[in-house]
Amino acid sequence: MQNVYLNYATPVFIILIILEILVSRHRKFKAYRLNDAITSLGCGIFTVSVELFLKAGLLILYGYLFIHASFYQFAENSWVTWVVFFFVLDFVYYWAHRWSHEVNFLWGVHVPHHQSEEYNLTTALRQGALQDTVHWPIFMTLAIMGCPPLVFITHLTFSKFYQFWIHTRLINKVPLIEGILNTPSVHRVHHGINDEYIDKNHGGVLMIWDRMFGTYEEEKAEAVFGVRKPYHSWNSVWAHFEWFAYLWNAVKSASWKDKLLVWFKPTGWVPNQQADSFESFDVTQVKKYDTKISTALNAYCIFQFALVMIANSALLQVPLALEAQIALTLYIAFALITVGLILLRGKDYPRSWAIYHQLANLALVPLIWNSSMIGAIILMGISFLSIPIYLFAHKRSMKNHSDVNPMIQETA
Repeated sequence: MQNVYLNYATPVFIILIILEILVSRHRKFKAYRLNDAITSLGCGIFTVSVELFLKAGLLILYGYLFIHASFYQFAENSWVTWVVFFFVLDFVYYWAHRWSHEVNFLWGVHVPHHQSEEYNLTTALRQGALQDTVHWPIFMTLAIMGCPPLVFITHLTFSKFYQFWIHTRLINKVPLIEGILNTPSVHRVHHGINDEYIDKNHGGVLMIWDRMFGTYEEEKAEAVFGVRKPYHSWNSVWAHFEWFAYLWNAVKSASWKDKLLVWFKPTGWVPNQQADSFESFDVTQVKKYDTKISTALNAYCIFQFALVMIANSALLQVPLALEAQIALTLYIAFALITVGLILLRGKDYPRSWAIYHQLANLALVPLIWNSSMIGAIILMGISFLSIPIYLFAHKRSMKNHSDVNPMIQETA
């Protein structure tokens, strides 16, 4: 069901992103960077690819609890049901979102959404691949309360889609609804790492919960975006696991007690270090992370990312056997990792790695062949074609000497 909604919404998302780019250029306002936008979109694509294997089971579990464990089953065709659970889900969403900022392991599944140091419509699509799965036990409370599955998934999807438009710097405060509904202004506060903005404005659609529980903050100073432990990478796959790796490394030599507690402690807590260790710094000194690569290598990254988008569309819309779905997901992951490394390293990305990437793609062909012989042949063609295209782009890059090392480029 959610994939059906997503299929209808995706063209709208793309049109609005293009419109935001055009408007920002017309206003001479720098809202986008290619490397950041590709990484944000890549996070979203990786998320929906992974969720393809997870969401069906979670929805089955939700339906089972609704039938066998609910206190009372509300009628799906009653307007009262839809109105009541709109508010209930938004309330539950507030707490799931708030806890995701306050607890280490929950922050780990949510942090990809905050890693971007830009704030535009692609940031809205930068979702955590494991976030909904980890949040599912929280949302199961709606099944026990008797919310029908269709009402639940429709409201949850609406909440996510509603929050798309609020990820922009082009819209200032919106009269009449500020402080009542989530808006670009109050959500910029949520994404800000300014001292006064940390852990504020967790509401999904409504801001009444933030007002009730003391987490509401109006936009005053200009927000600086990102996370206080910056993610200096364009790898949109590793983004989903980086925080867990950080916590794991932080407790390697710790006691068994701390190895267990670290996951449930306040966000940022590690042994011998306070939970606010990332919070005390001068926000005026924060600089955006950026890397520059040649036009030729940028073009190659765009080419590979376009193929990823096509593969993701096929994965979501074409009936495929399980092994073919796994193969396409691996293809998407391999490509996103490769694109991220090229955006990071430019001409220093080893040519042999590009070849290994395409050889890995060829290894996926047998998994696709039975479901779609044409798809398998296309994958072989893409793999063989990508190698000379990359070698040509790399050669042009070496001639132009246009790549520079990763650097902190501009003050936020």
